[in-house]
Amino acid sequence: MKRKNIEVKEQKKTEQETYQEQLQKMKKEEKFSLWKTIKEAWSNKRYRAMLILVFWFIFLFIIAGGLRNTPDSSQLQEVEPQEKKSTLEVFRTTNNYEFKTVLSVTDMNQNQQQRVLEGRRLAYQEEFLNQTDQVSYFVDNGIIYKRSDEKLETTSDEFIEITLKPDVTYQMVKKATLESTTNYKDGSILNTYSLPLKEFISIYHNSNSNASGTITITVKEQENEVVEVSYDLLDFMNQQQVQYMEYQLTMTYQNVGKVDSIHLLQ
Repeated sequence: MKRKNIEVKEQKKTEQETYQEQLQKMKKEEKFSLWKTIKEAWSNKRYRAMLILVFWFIFLFIIAGGLRNTPDSSQLQEVEPQEKKSTLEVFRTTNNYEFKTVLSVTDMNQNQQQRVLEGRRLAYQEEFLNQTDQVSYFVDNGIIYKRSDEKLETTSDEFIEITLKPDVTYQMVKKATLESTTNYKDGSILNTYSLPLKEFISIYHNSNSNASGTITITVKEQENEVVEVSYDLLDFMNQQQVQYMEYQLTMTYQNVGKVDSIHLLQ
């Protein structure tokens, strides 16, 4: 009985092996048959051209699939980290802040005068109060209005402070030479620049000049913000005629980005 079971198992095993051998043989024959068919087609000029076209289509399909899966270079550029702007570059585009300007003038007779303006700026509009005579002004796109008898009237009053905005200061500093840097204990930094008078005039008046002289500019930075800019304008004011012993302008900035509206000072 045991011998009979062994014979049955051996018979089944033999049948299974035979089946596997036949399956492998069929696969080889299929491969051989496909290769043989390709070789026969290649030997025929007509079929050869068709095969070449088929191979080209397959090649182009693979290339197109690869390009489709390649990341867009513009998308890669978008995720690249941008270079951090310097304090001056940030200051250049600043147009929302409160300001105070102090103009100190000493004439040749040593008479001293001082003009203090306090106000705010929001984009192309400004409002400020001349603390010297308590007169309010409003600026809209470069046009200066003066409040008179509760009315706004255009005025020819000139304020050099209004022209020397952050973007203009940036242009001048870029043309200037850095003379010294002073670091203070509170973390603030004071940079002193010298700018040829002719370069100052070319930016301020947008015109060429051969005037000789130097404008000294100091820029104070604190906590990555420009908080104060000073101009020594003596050579500029004396270029036509010597009238002054001192002509110093200092502008301070605070509450940057916090001005939400412009209205006439009361």
